Amino acid sequence: MTMISSDSVEFFYRTYDSLVNDSYPLALLLNQITTNMDNENRDYFILPAHMTGRQKDIYFQFERMDNELIFKGIHTKRNGYEAS
Repeated sequence: MTMISSDSVEFFYRTYDSLVNDSYPLALLLNQITTNMDNENRDYFILPAHMTGRQKDIYFQFERMDNELIFKGIHTKRNGYEAS
């Protein structure tokens, strides 16, 4: 299982916590998120709009390097199209 890089994990946690309107701890979800990303060979996961204070889904973008996920930031579009 791929883990989030120690160099970017704090940035990821702060970003996630600033966007999510949920008291459920991210640490309990993180294993499931990274496992799903590995199984589907993705470098992102989507946070649905209803979990955020925004009107759009948010994509958390990562880069895979040396069997780690490096958090690169967020966006609300995928391949030039609005996320639905």
